[in-house]
Amino acid sequence: MERRLAAILAADVQGYSHHTEVDEEASTATLRMYRAVVEESISAHHGHIFSSAGDGVVAEFPSIVEAIRCAVEIQNEIAERNSSVPEKQQMQFRIGVNLGDVIAEDNNLYGTGVNVAVRLEQLAEPGGICISQTVYDQVRKIVEIPFQDIGERRLKNITEPIRVYRILPKPLPWLNRVFSRARRSPRFGVSAGILLLLVAVGAGSFYLREPAQLWNTLLGDAGLPPHPSIAVLPFDDMSPAHDQQYLADGIAEELITGLAKFPDLVVMARNSSFTYKDKPTDIRQVGKDLSVRYVVEGSVQRADQNVRVTAQLIDARTGRHLWADRYDRQINNIFAIRDDITRSIAGTLGGLQGKVAQAEIERVSAINPNSFSAYDYVMRGWYEWYKLTQEGNTAARDLFEQARKIDPNYARAYAGLAWTYAEDYDFEWTENLDKALKLALEMAGTAVRLDPSDYQAHWALGWAYLYNREYDKAEASYNRARELNPNDAEVLAEMSNFLVYIGQPKRAIDQLKEAIRLNPFHEDWYVEYLGWAYEDAGMPQEAIETLEPVLDVQNPNEDQLWFLPTLAAAYAHPAVGRMDDAHKVVATILSLEPDFSIADVVSRLPYKTKEQSDRYANALRRAGLPDRRNAAVDEQSIP
Repeated sequence: MERRLAAILAADVQGYSHHTEVDEEASTATLRMYRAVVEESISAHHGHIFSSAGDGVVAEFPSIVEAIRCAVEIQNEIAERNSSVPEKQQMQFRIGVNLGDVIAEDNNLYGTGVNVAVRLEQLAEPGGICISQTVYDQVRKIVEIPFQDIGERRLKNITEPIRVYRILPKPLPWLNRVFSRARRSPRFGVSAGILLLLVAVGAGSFYLREPAQLWNTLLGDAGLPPHPSIAVLPFDDMSPAHDQQYLADGIAEELITGLAKFPDLVVMARNSSFTYKDKPTDIRQVGKDLSVRYVVEGSVQRADQNVRVTAQLIDARTGRHLWADRYDRQINNIFAIRDDITRSIAGTLGGLQGKVAQAEIERVSAINPNSFSAYDYVMRGWYEWYKLTQEGNTAARDLFEQARKIDPNYARAYAGLAWTYAEDYDFEWTENLDKALKLALEMAGTAVRLDPSDYQAHWALGWAYLYNREYDKAEASYNRARELNPNDAEVLAEMSNFLVYIGQPKRAIDQLKEAIRLNPFHEDWYVEYLGWAYEDAGMPQEAIETLEPVLDVQNPNEDQLWFLPTLAAAYAHPAVGRMDDAHKVVATILSLEPDFSIADVVSRLPYKTKEQSDRYANALRRAGLPDRRNAAVDEQSIP
């Protein structure tokens, strides 16, 4: 056994398992062709392969410069081969290069020097090359290759963090001219520049071969948002028993949450993306429907204590795959999957590959529970809570409680509990409304104390402060939630509730319109809140036009019943004068809630001033609703 300093190159095929699942024989033949390219290049640069398990190879070189030249040659040659192969048959390699201490024994090499090269390969993009600081120090003044510092990374089973560099593609002459013109033209925005870098690097090719198509991509999206826009589709459950859909949904939702925390990304809301659940999807059509440039899709496969998550980033205009990866984890490391995927996609879209993305994710990343079981229970809890039924709310509370018992310091479990008590209060699913408010405030406060960076905790606390009539604290909490997650449409929409109660209905209208734009497949309550804001702002006709399409006056559900008094008030407004319609709505309300009283309703609504609550009470009174429970209704006014 001997120790020596060695230049190590590690390479493998991105997504090879997926290729074999689709067509094993064709994939094996294609791999054989690409492996011949790799082996020939390694030999030409005086390297020798000492490990070649599966679709990967690990080789040693006598010179680190030769190892770098070999890596670039391999990627260029494979990119050339890919250009003549159907897209579904194309394979892309990831390469890592390290210079470090190794142990030589029986024609094999071991040790940290080898391990670091393999971990760097796993960091590389499809078609990309990552190198360590030791390699960069040796070659930066020798080879004419552009490098990008992507910061320090902690590599699996490596004690100290490693500074990592990525080899950038050399721009073609026409591309240099584009960048030159871009610097002179104020119309060529930052987002276009980011997208250009994304296509150049993220696609995994070392030369851009379709300048006309790229130019069309950059300048042909006038209808899209100015920032990079993305939709995360529901992940598929590929588990043998197909019993992990809640986990697949949870990972997709966490990814939406993580991406939405980046101010430069416009992320479609869960309700829009999940419209495509269990449906065959055309990615290009999804892009048109949601007005997004990029789509993420993926799958979850769980077997015993192992879970595999796959994800891919797709250009929604062309259908071209820009990035893909798989994440194999032990079940107790499920939390790392979310952060890995978020970091990779956000880094790719932002074009920074780690510097800003890593800093931002570390700043706003939610604190994970100490065990998968707690996370498991929380994901199941949200699945039940989103049903918005009393039974679902009760089931969700039980699940959140289970998570809290397993991990008493998990903030998301407390935030979930707060929202279950909020629903109890909103829908009067409890006889003790004061206790529900107290518990909502207690649970939300605990969540914020445990994790001050969790926007859901601040959001829940904002609601609890509002209904406890602590308006300044409510505003601070809502604003903090928006600051932590500015693109969450539900925060924008639900916060309009607060704005109406503090006497700012026009601001609520603007915010609701923004939420609806961000979430085009929004639930009806967005529109119901908008109609309510219009009525409160003295715009009854707009309220009617907004509420009529979404409220079933004859057979309302529990949520719609909450907004029927507002529709009746709008009909009865002097500027509208549709008293017959107002009386029909009142009749429906009283048939479903015989004990309805204006006094009870207004006492529960947290209007900031008496003038506001009096205005709403008078509007309901004008429509014919009774002031007190079991009050006699004027038979002449209500047919």
